[in-house]
Amino acid sequence: MLTLSNCPLKQTYFVANLAGSTEAKKQLQNLGIIKNARVAIMNRDSHNGVVLIHNSRVALDTTLLAMITVSKELVGKENLKTLSDVKPGQTAMVQGILTADKDDDLTAHRHNEALKRRLLDMGVTRGTRIFVRKVAPLGDPMELHVRGYELTLRKNEAEKVEVSVLANG
Repeated sequence: MLTLSNCPLKQTYFVANLAGSTEAKKQLQNLGIIKNARVAIMNRDSHNGVVLIHNSRVALDTTLLAMITVSKELVGKENLKTLSDVKPGQTAMVQGILTADKDDDLTAHRHNEALKRRLLDMGVTRGTRIFVRKVAPLGDPMELHVRGYELTLRKNEAEKVEVSVLANG
């Protein structure tokens, strides 16, 4: 089992599990270290290490580093949904944006690439947390809270965003 206390430096991993007391887990979660969060250990000595998470560097004691189990792959890929499937009041983390294959209709491919670019420009990038605030009565559009602002997406646009629903938002 690979933990941040014994993994190679400067390699990207995904958080698989958090061990330890409830208080320690809460502290790590408040720092953004949650399941499937992308992390890298940048530096480590015998007492602490520097972890890169969400483009921020965080210093953690080696006992905390040993509580963080990591994996090279996303954990629970079978639990991925599209953003359009997330219910109001739930928080999800973006895992990717789905696009059509180049073998498909060229017009559809260009449309999907333009949509992907627009979503990325609006801040819908891998690792971003999205809170689903409201969904219209017929399911279209959705009101989302992303990176401190409100964003409204149509259902067909939200179907292109692959997410994992976070248990404790």
